[in-house]
Amino acid sequence: MVGVFKMVEGKREALQSIQSKIDSLPEEKGRTEECPISRIPDVVLFFSFDIVNSTAYKTINYYGWAQVLNLLFKELREEVGNKIKSSEMWRVLGDEAIFIIKIRDEDELCEYVSQIFQIMVSTIHRLKKGEFFNFSNNFNKMKLQNILSLKTAAWLAAVTDVGDIESEDILLENADNIFERYQSPEGHDIFEFLGNDIDTGFRIARYTEEGRMVLSYELAYLIAQKTGSLSCLHVITYRRLKGIWNDKLYPIIWYHAPSAYCDVYEKEIELQNSFTFDACDESELIKEYYDNRQPSKEEKIIRDMEMYSNPLYALNKILRDRELTEKIERLQKLIREATYDQTRFINTELMQVHCVAVCFKTIGEEIKILVAKRTDRREKHKGAWEFGCAKAVIDKSIAQKIKEEYKQDFNIEIEPVLDNTREIKEPVPIALYQIAHGFQLIDAEKKDKGIITLARIIGEYDPKDFRPNDKHEKVKWITEAELEDIDKNYLNKVPDFEQTLRQAFDKIKTLSDN
Repeated sequence: MVGVFKMVEGKREALQSIQSKIDSLPEEKGRTEECPISRIPDVVLFFSFDIVNSTAYKTINYYGWAQVLNLLFKELREEVGNKIKSSEMWRVLGDEAIFIIKIRDEDELCEYVSQIFQIMVSTIHRLKKGEFFNFSNNFNKMKLQNILSLKTAAWLAAVTDVGDIESEDILLENADNIFERYQSPEGHDIFEFLGNDIDTGFRIARYTEEGRMVLSYELAYLIAQKTGSLSCLHVITYRRLKGIWNDKLYPIIWYHAPSAYCDVYEKEIELQNSFTFDACDESELIKEYYDNRQPSKEEKIIRDMEMYSNPLYALNKILRDRELTEKIERLQKLIREATYDQTRFINTELMQVHCVAVCFKTIGEEIKILVAKRTDRREKHKGAWEFGCAKAVIDKSIAQKIKEEYKQDFNIEIEPVLDNTREIKEPVPIALYQIAHGFQLIDAEKKDKGIITLARIIGEYDPKDFRPNDKHEKVKWITEAELEDIDKNYLNKVPDFEQTLRQAFDKIKTLSDN
């Protein structure tokens, strides 16, 4: 393990060195004809859950604390996965779990922040009530109650996936924050984010407390543009954060949603009502929160009262004074222009296996195959006709995963055609294919593999009932007779679309004969 840590530290120093070189490059050198680079940054929301009072808990429960904390992290992963789809766990640092998710819409961003706060509130409630643990011994349960808790931080960064950090062409890019994946000598995958905005997140995380959620300035500004989120923002105080904004004052902003308490306390709880009676004695930040709102207090670091009491005024004033308009506009532009992208940063698999199911229904002697039109927001093959797709996972059969994803994408019940001659019954492939792992140059040599199978549609299904989603804008039936005009009626289609249809129709006929 010592070797791994030394390598990680060495890599981090290399990252920092390269980042400093990137920062020093003139902006006009970002793109050249001689070295065309297609690395569009993703706006990524980082959020962390930090276990409070873990040291005291370990002291009281000397034996078994590791299993309990591991259970807590597992529960958090599941809760985040259920409520914030497409999120990923980046890493666990000590008693802190850090998650990430790509942002595609500002309304979506507000919803994610709300969900993060709600997860924190509900998890703390379960911890305090002893509902989180299931022990038969009441003495053990008493020791576990009212000790552990959570605090949360969330921040934004425009992140560029630079691929191989040792490749010198990344120096030609003006990347604010970068992401790299590499392997330790033991073969473990290591994923690293680096940049000023990443550092800001770790800095502000020190200024949150039990039951509180702190936001970075950029994140607070973006969600403040939505009326519902603005009322949840509270400027607590201002602090100098090392290396952030040239060590000038930075706003400490807490997010507090009164409605998040309704599920556990059956009522809304405002920020001030959520403080304990002795909060000012226990917390310097909460004491500053109250002192900063008293005109008579002369020791306030900022004398403009609205910088504390009016979050929108404070955010806009900081925007002008710190000259952050260009940065905020860039974040908004990247979010607006982002494509629907299922690729993940933290992908521990060397290869993805795509599973295409050609879904069909036989009515009398007529065979109908369901085809779907991809949305223009998709990363690849925008607006092209295809058959849908699932991705294999290690903990479910291919057949089960196909059924689940097609139900989710098309609200359709299907039964994959299985190879019943084998003990392990999985779908019969009618073709194999490979596809580029990503659309950026760094992914040019990476190929994901795919299988094409057949699946019967169970029950009635009317394409008119399909509701457009992020993946597909519409679906329709196609018959074998329509293959003659396939190029005319389906100008934009995925590779081998016609060939797959012909193979599928031929195979389905043999199934009918049997």
